[in-house]
This record gives sequence, structure tokens and C-alpha cells, in this order.
Amino acid sequence: MIVLTELPRYELAGLVVRPGDIIGRTKFGSIIEHTFLLRSSNGIAHTAGPGDAFRPGWLDEVLKDGGVLQIVDATGSLRETRLRFAYANQIVGVLWWDMNCRQATNFIAKASRNALVHGMALHSVAA
Repeated sequence: MIVLTELPRYELAGLVVRPGDIIGRTKFGSIIEHTFLLRSSNGIAHTAGPGDAFRPGWLDEVLKDGGVLQIVDATGSLRETRLRFAYANQIVGVLWWDMNCRQATNFIAKASRNALVHGMALHSVAA
């Protein structure tokens, strides 16, 4: 049995990132930053834009047009990452008009931190 005790780290465009990090991408010539939750194996969770909903996706979707990447909100632990994924699962299907990419990733980060501070169990988040 394999027990994951620490998050894997890998390089993304010169940044050392981990699953659970919230990454921002700004296209060249744009002032709008698109944010997304980084999953493992080149997976992401994001709302691509108007007419779309929060959903799983692939890193290539946000990297294909180029731009500048930055870590907007790094995850602090394996537990926080699990909470972030649980909260992300709760908002899958929420339309961009109700929660754009920035609002979605802010919700995920703040809700997981509040759960850590208040000692919420992971199973109560996923319910």
C-alpha cells in the first residue's frame, strides 16, 4: 500500500508547483488573469469563460495561448489540498455567470483555509 504523506512538486514554466496550488495565467497584451486549480497529471479545474461552467480540464487548455504564469495561492499541506479538491467538487457545474474563475478559486482557497482553522473534518466537507 502506498501512503501519500507529502505533495509531489514539479516544474511548470519555471515555477515549482504542487497539486492544489491556484495558478494565474495572463495572456500577453491582456490585463485579465485567468485562475485555475492545479490537479495532478496535467489536470486543472476552472471556468473557461462566459457560457462555461466550473469543471475539470487539462493544463493545455490554459497554456495553449501562452502568457505569464504565477502562483496566486499556494497550498500549504496535503490536508489543505484534499480540502481544496473537495470544495472544487462541490462547485462543479456552477456557471461562469454565477461564479467566474477568480471567484471560484477564491472560494476554494478561503473555504479550505476556514475548514483548517475551524478543524472541520474532510468527510463533513464532501457531504
